Amino acid sequence: MLRSRVATLLLLILPGCCGLIPAATEDELIISRAVETPVRIDGVLDEEVWQRQPISREFVTFHPMVGRPLGLVTDIWTAYSEQNLYFAFKCHDDRPGQIKTSIARHDNSSGDDWIGVVLDPLDNRQSSVEFYVNPSGCQTDGLTSAVDGANFDSSPDYVWESAGRIVEDGYIVEMAIPLESLRYKSGERVRMGVIFMRHATRLGAMGAWPELKAGESQFNAMTAIEYRNLRKGLMLEVLPNFTLNRDSARTRDREWEGGTNADLGVSLKYGVTSSVTAEATIRPDFSQVESDAFQVEVNQRYPVFYVEKRPFFMEGTNAIDFGLVSGGMMSAAVYSRNIADPLWAAKVSGTAGRNLFAVLAADERLTGTDAGGDHALWSIARFKRSLGSDNSIGMLYSGRYAGDDRNSVLGADLQYRFFDNFRLTASGLVSSSQFSGAATTETGTGVNAMLQYGVPALDALLAYERYSGDFAMASSFLMRRDFEQLQFLLGPNLTPRKKPLAAWVKRVQPYVRGSLLHDPGTGMDDRLLRVGVNLYTRWNGTLRLEVRKGREAWNGASFRRNSVYAMAAVRPWTWLSLQGTVNLGDRIYYDSLAAFAGRGQTLSLAAVIQPGVRTHVSLELLHDALERRRADGGEKAYDLNIANLTAAYQFNRHFLVRGALRWNDYERDLATDLLASFTLIPGTVVHLGYGSLYENREWQKDSWQPGSGRLLNMRNSLFFKVSYLWRVH
Repeated sequence: MLRSRVATLLLLILPGCCGLIPAATEDELIISRAVETPVRIDGVLDEEVWQRQPISREFVTFHPMVGRPLGLVTDIWTAYSEQNLYFAFKCHDDRPGQIKTSIARHDNSSGDDWIGVVLDPLDNRQSSVEFYVNPSGCQTDGLTSAVDGANFDSSPDYVWESAGRIVEDGYIVEMAIPLESLRYKSGERVRMGVIFMRHATRLGAMGAWPELKAGESQFNAMTAIEYRNLRKGLMLEVLPNFTLNRDSARTRDREWEGGTNADLGVSLKYGVTSSVTAEATIRPDFSQVESDAFQVEVNQRYPVFYVEKRPFFMEGTNAIDFGLVSGGMMSAAVYSRNIADPLWAAKVSGTAGRNLFAVLAADERLTGTDAGGDHALWSIARFKRSLGSDNSIGMLYSGRYAGDDRNSVLGADLQYRFFDNFRLTASGLVSSSQFSGAATTETGTGVNAMLQYGVPALDALLAYERYSGDFAMASSFLMRRDFEQLQFLLGPNLTPRKKPLAAWVKRVQPYVRGSLLHDPGTGMDDRLLRVGVNLYTRWNGTLRLEVRKGREAWNGASFRRNSVYAMAAVRPWTWLSLQGTVNLGDRIYYDSLAAFAGRGQTLSLAAVIQPGVRTHVSLELLHDALERRRADGGEKAYDLNIANLTAAYQFNRHFLVRGALRWNDYERDLATDLLASFTLIPGTVVHLGYGSLYENREWQKDSWQPGSGRLLNMRNSLFFKVSYLWRVH
């Protein structure tokens, strides 16, 4: 069986690796300078603290090439006061006219030039908070957890100050990060881990200091920065919010019906210590400003994953991250959007020594339930202990109780780095479930194991996962049960050295990926082999060409799945970026009664135009179609065409107006959206939006007939939100 083959392989590998984790080394220490008066954050380095000798370092690239000098000098200064950590940068560039920048909303400037501070406030190499600023002073922030493979999560928003400006020999950036926005261990000598990163769009490269080597965790690449006598008193944060929705729908040709819904909510945060926080929320709002990115939902075998938008659930996600297979069938062990409509929620999270913990509880309002209750009680608990470096061992509990339905899951996970470039992630889950009307309790198991290896010349991955048919985890995003799957990746990295190829292509990565999935219930297998190449080119270009060959089982039959895929992205000028994809080949029509194998095609094109630093226009075109093979008649199952047009004008970092149009010829509808948005800081916002939906409808026989008639305005919605972040020191 697949399971026995994987177990044998792991037994051969692990004994030779255990105990080979390198000891932590003492990197160069940065001593930050204390200041008594606040530093004015204005992008002008005229304060005395910035006149001393900077930490001038040559940043080394980590993308797309690894280990090359970035070629641009960066001066760094650090300072701190009783309230803030300060950072200042002089980013030298002898071509300031090619520096890309924009006036953009929070978290919308990552495509520009930027300078960033990646900070590990607890100095435990388990998570980092990250702060990036573009040359106009606009912010992007988020966090990275060592558990999830160092993937940056931009969902959390922090309160901090920044300013930037372009000068004749580059650009200048200043940052002030309030201690209230961080979790750290207060004391006479406080050490934090830090790594600085820089993105230069005209070079199409990202660099870091200290150097971030291939396959190495950013946590282990960090140097230490030391502060003296950092104290933090208890802090209370109150965030009230008010939302108003007015929805109306056309009921007859000239008649409308609608209603107004007003909701008042509040979130509280209390700093028990400098590293432990208690939080609670009543009626947390779902942000209608940051609407879900469009994803095709037609003919999808698995549900579509959408990111969290509610501030209470976005913050501190690193505390509940759980070790899973990257790209596996379980995308998240705790997918907070499963708590769809909470009446209230509360959590306590923080660190104590080498231990990290988080406890969350929520009361969810249910509608249309058959379980005999109208509320579901959620309870989630996470514990993780650092083992040194970015290694850890942890436990997770997840429970949901709704009327007669019961689901509880207990799991354990391990992250362990045997060498600098070789890492194991492993986890196990056991579930116990009892559903309404069932006489017995079902018990299920889930297993994940992943080995990752990375050096400049090679990236490799081997992963295994298995979930039994009786496994259930209400909090998770699990696409499938009753299967076991093996995946692998081998990807050499080649760097052209000779011209003219080296002038156009920066890195070439041929690769082969494969997966074998076995379904014990049917005895059938899914097989997929992908052979391709990634090319990283001039003008921030990326080109991927891939051939896919495999078979997929669906509804008791095995279907051929051979296709070709291509993706290209390029930014030829600072004001224009283009991206397109093509996917042609075999596809399954996922229908439980009338499934068939056909020929599918997916084509997409996206263009982003920035005629000025304040103006942003984007156009997306998508074509997705499936038809039977010619031998089977060639009829089309569906033909989907969508066009999205968005235009935004940013008066300054805080105030935005935006308009959007989306035409969907599959549904025969046109959606419009208008928004005026003011964000002083994350949490203190005023939003006013209006949307409408136009559909092809005709009034016949006392009802609306879809797909015929003229395009009519069928629904309208008005949205207003205001919230204010109040901090009590």
